[in-house]
Parts: sequence; structure tokens; C-alpha cells
Amino acid sequence: MKKMYSYSRIKNVLFDKFKEEQWFTEVLSYMMIRYDSIESRMIETFRYVDCNPANYGVFSYEYASILRDVGSIFGSIMDTLVRKSDVIPRKNEYDIRDYRKWLINEIENIHFISVGLSYPIQNRILAPFYRINDEHKKLKWWTAYNNVKHSDISMFKDGNLKNTLNSLGALAILYAVMDGRKGSRIRLFSQIGLFKSQRTLIDVFK
Repeated sequence: MKKMYSYSRIKNVLFDKFKEEQWFTEVLSYMMIRYDSIESRMIETFRYVDCNPANYGVFSYEYASILRDVGSIFGSIMDTLVRKSDVIPRKNEYDIRDYRKWLINEIENIHFISVGLSYPIQNRILAPFYRINDEHKKLKWWTAYNNVKHSDISMFKDGNLKNTLNSLGALAILYAVMDGRKGSRIRLFSQIGLFKSQRTLIDVFK
């Protein structure tokens, strides 16, 4: 019998807060265009590599390329969100530490948010922001993104299915809280929601 996990669908908290701002409309439009394109690229890879945990370590030039693009999109959007708000002190350049503080402040319990992988039919759960509230823990997909961006020759194995899926899952979560439309435009992930207890997350991801 399939085990059921208790979660609730997340709200469009960033849309509700910033929807009247012109800069936010521009960022959301950027997200819509970029996400749709990169999600299509990811789905296309499943013609050649079965989307299955047994293949999580499979690496390729295309996965590394998608990972770099997702990281770039995520960073560009986060830079704008951080810069346009007063949560983080102003400075010339922001990094993942600033993104971490901003996300924790703006999206309640973000470390509990998960995405259900809707391809293939058997759903599998990913939590790309798990442990983001622990400053001593790194987001593995973000570390992998930096590795392939700066040292692709020696770190090419980080461009694998697992890291790429988690990076895209993180982008999907950000998209979900930014988008105010009814009905998801996200195809690869379903059940984007909030786990109701940390015990549940430990059970799933231990």
C-alpha cells in the first residue's frame, strides 16, 4: 500500500505581496518564458534516460547545461527579488547566503515545501530547499551548479539527473509562489506543497 504524506498546497505569497509592482510583473514574465523552455528541455531528455532514482547519478553535457541555465535563472530572479525589497541590506552583489535569508523570511517553512515528480506516472517527492534553514548545510543542487559553472572539466559528474531535477524543482517552487494564475503551468511537477511536519520530511528523505 502506498504511503500517504500530509501536505497542503502552498499559496502565491510573492504574487500577493508584490503584484502591484511593475518590476515584479517583469520578473514574473521572465520566469514564465524561461521556465517553460527549460522544463521542455528536461522532459526531452527522458526520451534517452528514464526518469528514475536508479538513474540519478547519470551525467551528461545536456544535464550540466540545463543545471547551469537553471542556476542562472534562479540567481537572476533572486537577485532582483532581494534587491527590490528591504529584507537584506543593500550591496553591490548578492549570493546564496542572501538568497537563503530572503527565502526564509518571505516564504514560511520553505524547507518543508516539496514537489511531486509527475513524470513518470509514479510520483516521487523532491524537497530542494530541505535544510535551507540550517546555515551550516549547503543546497547540494546549488553547489553542483557552481561546480559545473566554474570547473566543468573536473566536476562534470555533478551535471547529473538528480542535481538537475532538484534545481528545476527549486525553480518550480519559486514559480509557484510568484504566479497568481489559477491552474498550474508547470508540467513536470505536481503537488507543490508544504509538508505539515518535519517528521514527515525525515521519513521521506532520511
